[in-house]
Amino acid sequence: MAHLQASELFSVKDRVAVVTGGGSGLGRIITKALIVNGASKVFILGRREDALRETATQSSSGTVIPVQCDVTSKESLEAAYQTVAAQTTHVDILFANSGIMGPMMRVPPPKSDGSLPSIQDIRDEMYNIPMNEFTKVMDVNVTGAYYTVLAFLPLLDAANKRRPKPQIGVLASPTAQVVITGSIAGFNRQPPFSFAYNASKAAVHHLVKMLSTSFTSYDIRVNGVSPGLYYSDMAEHIFVDKGVQGGGISDGSVPREMIPLTRSGSEQDLAGLVVWLASSSGGFLNGTIIVTDGGRISTVPATY
Repeated sequence: MAHLQASELFSVKDRVAVVTGGGSGLGRIITKALIVNGASKVFILGRREDALRETATQSSSGTVIPVQCDVTSKESLEAAYQTVAAQTTHVDILFANSGIMGPMMRVPPPKSDGSLPSIQDIRDEMYNIPMNEFTKVMDVNVTGAYYTVLAFLPLLDAANKRRPKPQIGVLASPTAQVVITGSIAGFNRQPPFSFAYNASKAAVHHLVKMLSTSFTSYDIRVNGVSPGLYYSDMAEHIFVDKGVQGGGISDGSVPREMIPLTRSGSEQDLAGLVVWLASSSGGFLNGTIIVTDGGRISTVPATY
């Protein structure tokens, strides 16, 4: 029963991966999870070269290759693709993880006397935000993810063509896979942290579904990860506002009404999910969005 041992079930040995937004936050955790478990190469893409190099230095084996890239630019994505293609024959798994929060875009809270803000108050606060700031969130989170997937299709297809011919009764290695990072904000209607961010993540979730359907004939799987509250540069302000310390990972760090498990997500939580997705154990997943949020959206309104 060696095939049921954890070392076999969750092996990512020799996998080649691309991770956008790999210089910090969840992208850095994804990268670390892959390299410490034996991935042969992990190409990390992002705009900030210093952050990419900092992530790369955490791998002593040289398996992390930083590639500067702006996912909102087709020219930049194409250049990144060519750089990766010059150093590998294939990509087994692509994590389209780049994302931004954007400006605060939500209905103002009740006034100090408990009365609701007037329609004029709402208009004054929300209408003053420039349209391009809303659009920028969509450009990175949705358009950027979409074009990232398209850019790397040939290398994903090449991974499938390397797979051995099927044998009766023998499980083959997983087909090529894309994993796009969504958010529980994409399920949350009341109250949104940001109309732009929440709408973008809802679009990402549907993008996962559409892409997974579109590529079924090519054996390129597309799945999504929908995290709740994890500590990162992008979410740091939430931890500061709530006075949460230590990354919020110990029990009791977060009020139960905010997260039922009373803590935020940890590196181990996300790393375990990443390894599962990238291993043979995740090979039967396609068109799935996995929520990892400590029960937040299942039991309480997702509020910030």
